Amino acid sequence: MIQVDLPASFVIGQAFAMLSKTYLKKENDLFTSKLLGPFNIYFSCGFAMGGLFLLVGWPAWEYMYVSQWVENVFDHPLIAAFYILFVIAMILVGNFGYLLGHYWYKTKRDKLVAWGLITGLALTFLPFLLKWGIWKRIGTYAEVKAGGGYLFGEAPFFYGWLGIMTYLVLSGVLFGLWFRAKSRKLASELNT
Repeated sequence: MIQVDLPASFVIGQAFAMLSKTYLKKENDLFTSKLLGPFNIYFSCGFAMGGLFLLVGWPAWEYMYVSQWVENVFDHPLIAAFYILFVIAMILVGNFGYLLGHYWYKTKRDKLVAWGLITGLALTFLPFLLKWGIWKRIGTYAEVKAGGGYLFGEAPFFYGWLGIMTYLVLSGVLFGLWFRAKSRKLASELNT
């Protein structure tokens, strides 16, 4: 969900800053850190694809049934551009979270990274609280607003959602393990 994915992008950036804390404290170059490239590959090919997959497959659900316009992409270049801008925004917000974490570590404000992560998590879950239950119904904007659609746990949505969530968790955990190991190696190289 767009309203969830953008703050979640910040959270992912902060989390990866935490995973590479030792390295980031020693790395002086904010924009040329050796982990920024791999982070961006993961973010653009991993995390951002989850939001794009759900936006393309179930646009009204991904937009939390705020408006019908997001569903009508055929022959509407501005709506198509919105899809692309959404992916770009996720990547930029994730980078902002990571770079801000790096900056906070370099300026000895370590606790702000944890607070940034907590704040980001709160903002990630806030749309669910504000629009409680909206995610339970799947369908077009018109169907759900008329009381129709089908339930979250039914096919084909549930299998698509489960598949992309599995991909996101596996890619995030595997990349996170590699990222942490690589950051430790880079930190030890900066010691010598």
